[in-house]
Amino acid sequence: MRRIIIDTDIGTYYDDAFAVLFALQSPEVKVEAITTVYGDTNLRARIACKILEIAGRTDVPVAAGIGKPINAEALMFGFEGENILDGSEEKKKPEKINAVNLIIEKVLSNPGEITIVTLGAVSNVAGAILLEPSIIKKIKRLIMMGGVIVPIEDEKGITRSPIEEYNFNNDPIATQIVFNSGIEKFLIPIDVTLKVPLKQSQIETIKNTDAPVPNLVTRILDAWPRQERLIYLSVGIPTEFTGIWLHDPLTIGVAYDESLVSVARLHIAAEYTQTLIPRDMLIREDILRTIPKKKPGNMNVAVDVDADRFTDLFTNRIVGK
Repeated sequence: MRRIIIDTDIGTYYDDAFAVLFALQSPEVKVEAITTVYGDTNLRARIACKILEIAGRTDVPVAAGIGKPINAEALMFGFEGENILDGSEEKKKPEKINAVNLIIEKVLSNPGEITIVTLGAVSNVAGAILLEPSIIKKIKRLIMMGGVIVPIEDEKGITRSPIEEYNFNNDPIATQIVFNSGIEKFLIPIDVTLKVPLKQSQIETIKNTDAPVPNLVTRILDAWPRQERLIYLSVGIPTEFTGIWLHDPLTIGVAYDESLVSVARLHIAAEYTQTLIPRDMLIREDILRTIPKKKPGNMNVAVDVDADRFTDLFTNRIVGK
């Protein structure tokens, strides 16, 4: 059984909640804690607590973490918690300890046993490294969802490039700290996770299953098309609803079954430049490229995925098979 901490910006995209539920439904992993990052982390912690209540796993501790990136501002869209929080007060409460300190405490108490899975910006991990550098050698592995290794254009014509990438760009300095830390790392990039959309038949299987976890997934799916449209309008991307991509759930899957993906050992670095973002019409410091370097490999990188096997696995776990 793999012991994991899930570090997440849960509430903005549907797939963070799906990843947490997938982990809770998977006997191969023990979720040691859920920590929240980026923006209103207290609200995100409430969302995580509600999901744990619905899943019947109130034993898992939740801690709010760093909301403001080191040298940037966080963006919330206003719909976070829709169809998850129901207006009533959650019975489960977040821990009083900050996420950074909880990560440090868990790792130091269990050296070599804890894998950290990041599903958003890596601010909490960077904070833990700066506050307690000794954890670098005591974290079993860091599995990160983010980055773009092979830039692609999806079927709706939306560019997926290092400039457009979300998680690492949301706290570039933290990304550089983590990349340079020496922790054993495994990267699950967007160009691979875009190969694992839920099929319509799998969505129908979930919607037709009457149980607390699939019912919650159904409510989240019902709200997502409106939320996605608002996200794209807010950042100036002209598109409509695309697909139900399992970015974060795949990252959880790799935590206990690496055979789901094909792997290459690459040297990945975060490069920065002043970049013109056409939709913003301004110059800003950004991660220009997360790229294989002509240096010895510093992390494992997923380069392909057994999509059908994974989406079937995800669907079966969500419906309780």
